[in-house]
Amino acid sequence: MSSVQIENKIRPLVLEDLDAIFRIDHEIRRRGQAVTYANLTTEHVFGIDRHVGILGTPLSYADLIKGDISELLEFGLVAEVENHVRGFVLGRIGHCSDTTAGIGTIAILGVHPDYQHRGLAGHLMNGLCETYRSKGIKRVRVNVDRRDKLMTDFVEYMGFGVGHLIDYTKVLT
Repeated sequence: MSSVQIENKIRPLVLEDLDAIFRIDHEIRRRGQAVTYANLTTEHVFGIDRHVGILGTPLSYADLIKGDISELLEFGLVAEVENHVRGFVLGRIGHCSDTTAGIGTIAILGVHPDYQHRGLAGHLMNGLCETYRSKGIKRVRVNVDRRDKLMTDFVEYMGFGVGHLIDYTKVLT
């Protein structure tokens, strides 16, 4: 079987990409592949208001966003394959008490299941890290569910190591 190089491009996220990244996220979840981000959806990250109200049926997910998403647009990238969005990464600047500088955080990463294992996620992560570097950010953090073998292997491959903070969680009922 011959290997054909498919042209792909990593570029900044724009509002017109939102519907495509929501479709990708929905497809990942439909196939049961969202282990790390099982409880975190792109709709949650963007603050989507599901109470459409007077709009009736929205023309786009952009119509449903409530709040400021400028940081997500500034630290968001998409991967295009043959002029179609097939992957995305969304980041933010976080702050931690052990440093005065901001810390780049990866809020969510997704690649359409039919386009996984083609290097898109790595290109997206490297692109976001370069964006952070250009803004003077020296550290990048990503939270990964320890049961998500694919994601833990991927972030370790990308050069991330286990940090010194431990995430304690208490479920309130």
